Amino acid sequence: MEKKPTNKKPTKKHNNTDTPKKRNLAVIPYVQGLSERIQRIYKKYDITTAMKPHTTLRRLLVHPKDKREVVDTANCVYEIPCSGCKSTYIGETGRQFGIRLSEHKKDVDRACSRKYTRSERKVSESEQNKSAVADHAARSNHLINWEESRVIDKAEVRIKRWIKESIWIRRRGMSNTMNRDEGTYNLSNLYNPLLQSDSRTGNTRSYSSRASSQL
Repeated sequence: MEKKPTNKKPTKKHNNTDTPKKRNLAVIPYVQGLSERIQRIYKKYDITTAMKPHTTLRRLLVHPKDKREVVDTANCVYEIPCSGCKSTYIGETGRQFGIRLSEHKKDVDRACSRKYTRSERKVSESEQNKSAVADHAARSNHLINWEESRVIDKAEVRIKRWIKESIWIRRRGMSNTMNRDEGTYNLSNLYNPLLQSDSRTGNTRSYSSRASSQL
């Protein structure tokens, strides 16, 4: 009995030598004199190298958006520390922080540059300068730490800035500030436990928004 022919083709056996060997690729930035040496070392280990330009035209022309300087920050509450003691000044401004800081510097320079006799100094201690920071510098003979001055809070609306300023002064404590009073806004003493709690836990960022949101 004759066997029927089949349409099946005989399977072809592939040797391992027939499959193309996968080559490793390493992409390295091109640095003249160095990249060529690395390429020769990689070649010994059968690693293909591809060079990419270290400085591209895009990198030269496109720059990331610059971070906004702290001195350019407006509508903020700020803090100015003293170098000679732990006192700080808390203030608020709707203008740029750098402009208000320069005004404080001028007031301090003006107050500290005046020469006094003993009797004149006693009289001057009862007088008030335009800035409370100038009063502190002149009366205590301390230097102001301008470099560590910083923005500690923000608020677009003036009344909210006044509230936050009063909160920060209350938290610092009048005995630890250069401020003459507790700020423009008359903050109720009902919030003292909340502020003291935040002060003990070291929470300096969330408490002002929590307290001001309840006013």
